[in-house]
Amino acid sequence: MTARQPANYRLHQRVTAHVERIFPFGVFVRLPDGTPAYVRRRELTQAGNLDPRQVVAEGTEIEGVVIALAGAAHNLELSVRRAQPDPWDAFSRSVKVRDTVVATVKSLSADEVFVQVVPGVDGRIPRDELAPWRVQHPDELLWIGDHVEAMITHLDRRQKRLRLSIAQQMAHQVRVRKVLAFLEDSRPTEDKPPPALAEEDHAPPSRDAISPAVADRVGKVLVVDDHDEIRKPLVEWLRRQGFAAEGAASLEEAAAQVGQNRYGVALVDLNVDGNDSFEFIQMLEHTAPHVRVMVMSAPEWLARQSDALATSGVIDAFVKPLNLDEIREVLIRLGGGESLPPLWPLRFQPPAPESQTPFQQLTNVMRSGLSLQARFESGLKELVHFTRAEQSIVFRLSRDSQQVAIIARHGDIPLNEEAVYDLLRSPVKDVIREKRKVFVSHVSQQAQSQFSNLLTLLPFESCLGVPIFAEGDVEYALFLFHREPDAFSHYRLRDAHAMAVLFSVALEHQLLEQRLQKTSPFLVSGHLAAGLGHEVYNKISGIELQVRNLRADCDRLAQQATVQPPEPAALFELTAAADNLLDVALDLKKTTTLFQELLRAGHDETVDVNEILRRTVQLLRPTARQYGVRLELELASQLPPFSGSRMRLQQTFVNVVLNGIQHTARKMEQWAEGRGWVRVTSEWVPDAPRPLRVHIADNGPGVHRQLWDAIFALGYSTRPAGTGLGLFIARNLLESMGGQIVIARSTIPTGTTFRLELPANGEGE
Repeated sequence: MTARQPANYRLHQRVTAHVERIFPFGVFVRLPDGTPAYVRRRELTQAGNLDPRQVVAEGTEIEGVVIALAGAAHNLELSVRRAQPDPWDAFSRSVKVRDTVVATVKSLSADEVFVQVVPGVDGRIPRDELAPWRVQHPDELLWIGDHVEAMITHLDRRQKRLRLSIAQQMAHQVRVRKVLAFLEDSRPTEDKPPPALAEEDHAPPSRDAISPAVADRVGKVLVVDDHDEIRKPLVEWLRRQGFAAEGAASLEEAAAQVGQNRYGVALVDLNVDGNDSFEFIQMLEHTAPHVRVMVMSAPEWLARQSDALATSGVIDAFVKPLNLDEIREVLIRLGGGESLPPLWPLRFQPPAPESQTPFQQLTNVMRSGLSLQARFESGLKELVHFTRAEQSIVFRLSRDSQQVAIIARHGDIPLNEEAVYDLLRSPVKDVIREKRKVFVSHVSQQAQSQFSNLLTLLPFESCLGVPIFAEGDVEYALFLFHREPDAFSHYRLRDAHAMAVLFSVALEHQLLEQRLQKTSPFLVSGHLAAGLGHEVYNKISGIELQVRNLRADCDRLAQQATVQPPEPAALFELTAAADNLLDVALDLKKTTTLFQELLRAGHDETVDVNEILRRTVQLLRPTARQYGVRLELELASQLPPFSGSRMRLQQTFVNVVLNGIQHTARKMEQWAEGRGWVRVTSEWVPDAPRPLRVHIADNGPGVHRQLWDAIFALGYSTRPAGTGLGLFIARNLLESMGGQIVIARSTIPTGTTFRLELPANGEGE
């Protein structure tokens, strides 16, 4: 039928229309007077390449401009994008040449790449400007949909032409970082940022004696420890630092000394002569509140006592073997007048999470760290609610014992527990072994003999059962029961299947978690072995050299002493050499201790995310140095606590940071001018569902937009020698603690930022 052409429509006229039909290629609309019209896909938005079904909905009103009048074989044609302001006007006013923009790749040719900066504003990047190194074919570097960060090199507002350069942008970034590094080195010491931003490990504080004023403000220090080999040298060391210090070998002796002397600080072991020290700590809080209490113990004991420490006023805790520099630093802070808050503050109250549908909540529960029984019970409770069942049960048929057991249940029908032993001869076995469903609406009339053993377990008339698959096999079955006939429709069978799928997620997640707990420490340690081995070997070699030098100096002084007393300068050099030797030994101990902690099994506890990030960076510095990549750390202050596994969290961070180091090193192999870096930052976003956030950014080659999800899959790697395990493990470990990991930003070939999100205080557990 020929479209009607009213005389009152003209080209460029603005009109309104109602959307009638939507197709992938365009939209059919109708004007107020009944005239049909059409909007092509490319005329619907400034972007020009969006599926119309994502842009408009049937029945909505749009505004457009007439761009073609109706003819004998076609309708009136409209353009929505031409009715909108020209994006070039705003864009050209907001930027200038040498500004940086982020654009999306639209198409590629042999000599250039076409990108979209904002909808309606396109630009081109010549092949020679794609990277600082030679690019033979644009598609070897960029894919359609990739994001790029580029510098504007030519801007023609009149002709609406834009030319960009990724290579010049990367060269600009190198110059900026060099300037910042120069300014950093030139700034006065007091103006420099916190040491956490420095590339190398913190230098140990000076061993010069503390000033009398600082020591007076700290007050006398009481060391409470029943081990003579720790208490006596610690007291002596404190005295050498300039502090007044005394020791007590028992809690009774310590209490007596507190009654006779005024102490400013008490450094207390958590377990003195087999006794818990908390009663003594509580006594101090009541009778001597001016005493600042610090504790020391093995890491496992500190973790075990974290709940008790959370209710105390303890201001710091030190792990044995003790790091004396840490103790000295805290005492200096106290002597400087700093008021240190309790190390374990009152439990943080996170904001209420965003509302979620029951299905979303159950999905999170199935992948949480709860026990398998707890996850099943949560699902059964929800299933009983919306199916109106009276009883729901998850059965398991053991492969070893060939016995049926009840794993989880929810409902009001009482069970005869002894009947469970006869369920091997019941439909429960059929559902599991034969992987088929069961649906009976009136068991007393249809199949009472077949269900006799199940009826011994509980009375029912309506019953349905479905298998629960896990890794292609069935060991579990989900059943619903009701004492009334015809209680379930076939729609309820669909609901049961849906819940069985969720239970499959829980089962597979648990199986994966078990494998990861067994293998992930060794997978991670394999990646770190080369870097750590190199670092340890260097340190051992350094110790050997320094010992040889020290021995030679001692022999030389011994020979000189037979003629004349040694000069003070020679003694000073000898002392300095001994100090350097001690530094290397302590650094070696720190490196090996960190590696051992990573491999140690963990458990859920309240942890400081910032502290784990510090340890992660410290642990990976040897590997980063080996690859020639700089590690940077910038942490938010007063980050709330997180409740989860310290080991899992550290392995997650290690895997993601290690991924950044390795990919950045690959890029630096072909860009001699560039300097690789990986930056780790933390932040607190109060209104977010998972407010604890960690960003791990690098200036590596970037990740193609099409691969943002694929890189987390098992076995997928963008590195030729990659195993495809690192990011897969990181994602699963994080999700097991209620968190998630995504790519927040990635531009080719200038870098990637991963965002790791965690619930506050383990609310996702």
